[in-house]
Amino acid sequence: MPGGTEDATRIHHLFEAHARLAPERAAIQTETTDLTYGELDRAADALARRLRAAGLPDGATVAVRTDRVPDGLVAILGVLKAGGAYAVVDPHEKPAEAAGLLRRAAAVAVVTQRAHRARVDEGGRPVICLDDRARPAPIEAKVPANSAGRAALLFSAGTTSHRRALPATHRTLLAAHAAWAEVYGIEPDDRCLVTAPPDSAAFTGGWIRALCAGATLLLNVRPTGQGLSCTVLDTDPATAARLLARPRGAGGDHAKGGGRPAERDRPPRLVAVSGERLTLAEQVELEELLWTGARVINVYGPAEVAGCGTWFETGQLADPAPDPHAVSYLGRPMPGCGVRIRSGLVWLTPPGGGAAVPTGDLGRQRKGRPLEFRGRAAHRIKVGGGVVHPHEAELALAAHPRIRDAVIIGDTGPGGGRASYLVAHVEPASDARRVPGAAVLRQHLRARGIEERALPDTVVTTDALPRDRAGKVDRGALSLPAVPAAARASGGGKGVSIRDEDSRAVVGWFFVPVIAAVFAAIATDAIWPGSTDLTGVPGPWRQLFRALYVAEWAAFGAGVAFLLSGWPLLARQGKPLSLTVAAHVSLVWLMASWWPQDNAYRLAAKDDWPQQALLVYVFNVPLMIAAVVVAVFAVWRPPWRRDEEDHEERSARV
Repeated sequence: MPGGTEDATRIHHLFEAHARLAPERAAIQTETTDLTYGELDRAADALARRLRAAGLPDGATVAVRTDRVPDGLVAILGVLKAGGAYAVVDPHEKPAEAAGLLRRAAAVAVVTQRAHRARVDEGGRPVICLDDRARPAPIEAKVPANSAGRAALLFSAGTTSHRRALPATHRTLLAAHAAWAEVYGIEPDDRCLVTAPPDSAAFTGGWIRALCAGATLLLNVRPTGQGLSCTVLDTDPATAARLLARPRGAGGDHAKGGGRPAERDRPPRLVAVSGERLTLAEQVELEELLWTGARVINVYGPAEVAGCGTWFETGQLADPAPDPHAVSYLGRPMPGCGVRIRSGLVWLTPPGGGAAVPTGDLGRQRKGRPLEFRGRAAHRIKVGGGVVHPHEAELALAAHPRIRDAVIIGDTGPGGGRASYLVAHVEPASDARRVPGAAVLRQHLRARGIEERALPDTVVTTDALPRDRAGKVDRGALSLPAVPAAARASGGGKGVSIRDEDSRAVVGWFFVPVIAAVFAAIATDAIWPGSTDLTGVPGPWRQLFRALYVAEWAAFGAGVAFLLSGWPLLARQGKPLSLTVAAHVSLVWLMASWWPQDNAYRLAAKDDWPQQALLVYVFNVPLMIAAVVVAVFAVWRPPWRRDEEDHEERSARV
């Protein structure tokens, strides 16, 4: 194929091959601009000549700061053609943040437009304006020693810390392009709509996939009355759901027929979703909005690996997942990439090889299942004496029919210190009139096996969760309502591991057993007359039997208290609901049954075989079964946790 990676040494060589082969083919289209491959190539060549004339050192970084994306691509390709590396910085970025980004990228010059010159002229760097043909100021700068073959400085998303500048070499980007070409299958007649902001790693992947395959890159294009008019949609989950949603009253089903839509009304043949978690249920919903044979792939690729990591589509599943709302799959590595789980964290090998790099994300590899996303390590919250991973609870909330999406944070904010209470921010489903209250949602989470300490204390409903320009939820922008003063005064926060439910449990443990034990003591002779008659029993033994009766009454009281208040103590273990219910009933029976059992046995004649058999099967056999159930509950671990612990043990040995 023209422009294949086998005959290219720089990433822009792939674009140039298509520009020579079909210069009149549309390269970039926006609502106001059309550029052919020939026009884009000539404009980039002109900028490259200006940069070389200014003395741009090979491998030096040039910052691209323009809000017109076609001009930004001219600048990107021009910098590459001149032998430099590009770093995209938003011209509207706050001055302090922009200065930090330019410093981390070690930018020696800035390419922009005259309208932004005053805004982007920081640090005394030479500024080259695309719409100004004046001779640029000389570029005099030393190039970092490790810049050989460097093509770009990609900035991390910065969702948990400052944005880091991560180098991407031509070799890495060429290998990434080969991997994307195999997975995406983009052809020259494709029209690729990319919605990621230009200063993201996702945008670098988007323009390379389109322009290095000879396809048309669509930017800032809104859906028309006839549809998206693209064959490949490259976006985040929230934008994909919004762009693909059918208008109200739209009939028929693309996948099942019901009338053939107009050509430009066709949904894309490929939807690639990245940037934010995508549950299996959401992925299936997107597939149902497309034509039969169209694909939806969940792409995972942080800036650390130039945006090329893993990919998942539902065809990778050998059998259906038991709960598609509770799982988000990362799938298998892109060709030439690698993935490993170390101590629960995802490590990726960049395309083309190299040392594995940590992503900061949590993952899980179950036997016979694709790699699973488990949330970000930085989003874990310290609660009481442990750590809460909010990912599972967030997915469980989003599975509620009245909720579209949810995020849980602590009162210290994401990544802060020890939280005293948790807040769930929920985005209602489009057809939901209202979202259930905190008590109802906590019960919903318990039913789905979420541990007690991960349950939110407060629920805040918002029309839409705040998101950054890349479609990621901005957790730092979420509000933190004040915890009720009464709860703080009573120690109701998580900092002391006591919840509203636990407070009720404490009350139950103090008062209920006393009342139940007194009831048992009073009711014994009324229900089993003569069962506690110790007439004729010698003195020393009489006291032992009386102590036994008191112990039976106390055990009965404890059993009643555990029946009423013990559920939260078991539910927080995060074990299956059926097993938790069985263990709850079993523990109640093990404590409470001694009082009626012993009294009934004392009054039963030893040779009354029907009554003896009845007592054995009513009391003794259930006691044996209850003991087995409690033992199973105590040692039970989910299969995925056993696999994960075995994997970590093997890794530790290695």
